[in-house]
Amino acid sequence: MGSKLRAKTEQLASDQARIVERVYAAITVSDEAYRTLPGPHRDDVHAHVAFSVALWFKTLLGGRSPGPGDRDLLEAYGRRRVHLGVPLTALLAAIRIGSQELWGAMVEVGLEEREVLEGLLTTVCPCLLGFFDQLAQSIGVAYVDEQQRQARWRESLRNELVCVVFSFPDDASGFRRACESLGLDSTMPRVALALDLAIPDILASRHESEVEQLVLAIARQLKLPTDDLVSAVHQGRLVIWVPAVRGESMLTTDRRMRTHAHSLVRAVSQVHGVGVGLMNEGAVGWATSVDEAFKALQAGRRRGDDPPVFLYSDQAVTDSVLGTDNVLRYLNSLLERISIEPELLSTLATYFDQGQHRKLTASALGIHPNTLNYRLARLEAILGAQLDDAGWISKLDLVIQLRRLSRHIGIPL
Repeated sequence: MGSKLRAKTEQLASDQARIVERVYAAITVSDEAYRTLPGPHRDDVHAHVAFSVALWFKTLLGGRSPGPGDRDLLEAYGRRRVHLGVPLTALLAAIRIGSQELWGAMVEVGLEEREVLEGLLTTVCPCLLGFFDQLAQSIGVAYVDEQQRQARWRESLRNELVCVVFSFPDDASGFRRACESLGLDSTMPRVALALDLAIPDILASRHESEVEQLVLAIARQLKLPTDDLVSAVHQGRLVIWVPAVRGESMLTTDRRMRTHAHSLVRAVSQVHGVGVGLMNEGAVGWATSVDEAFKALQAGRRRGDDPPVFLYSDQAVTDSVLGTDNVLRYLNSLLERISIEPELLSTLATYFDQGQHRKLTASALGIHPNTLNYRLARLEAILGAQLDDAGWISKLDLVIQLRRLSRHIGIPL
């Protein structure tokens, strides 16, 4: 470095505060991630800029690369950016902007002297590029390492949470602790989605990166941050617990999840079927919602429904009846009485399929309307029923649903 260039550089180094403010101002207006930082974190950025400017002049004038202690401070800064949610792209852009502003400040002092300007181009410029390349490498590597460490830590916490839900659902304190560690509200109701995926080889070998990419795609479709979702591979299916909207009714949530499920099937090619549980909360509620989603998916698959979106709410009443022995026996007695005359059972099923329209039912059965009227009157007579009574309509409709379900799952009815 020539004597004139050194003198100019030393003069510039003696007034670092002005350069620091210039670089800091350029960085903070360059990206939303920096503009929205809270006061204490903006102070941290300012302190890092001051450190980097001082380190640059020490490196340039002293002719020595940054030492281990300097690199430790740079790496610590990179790690802190991860926890503040500053994207790596914004971090590297800030380093580039800092180098440009510092170069601009140095060029300004040499514009009027050719010897100084030539020295800047031939000596300082290569040094500046190398310095900031090393700076970016130290900070960037530390950032990625911390990001991966944090991801492993979160994955460990997610595994703990999923273990509580599936294995120890009565452990309310463990569930709450795991949720809080992940930054999740343990009281927030969630809905379980059970996804059939067209990648069984990936699920079998637990290719985590592939599943993570799929969860990212699903989060984009749901318009939710990935960290708001909790996912797990369970019994060969991908389970995702989606947060509900606080204060939203179960009906509204169910309708919204139906829309989301249809969007997933259309937009994510690997998703070939979705079962949707009911909204619930707590570890027991999460586990129950998963069971419901699996039941809905399995029942829908047996029926061969299309599109492949199956809501537990569509079979909740039937499922509830199947779990109540007394009610099931009563409905079975109705079915046994009707089955004595087989044409009555098929007539009743078609009657409900046609929305209780007699003309459409007669046409679907290929019989005269008077014949239909006779059969329906016969049904009323042998059961003591009234087909215009809402209570009887719901009971007989349920009998038909259970009869059909029994054929799919092989239960005696």
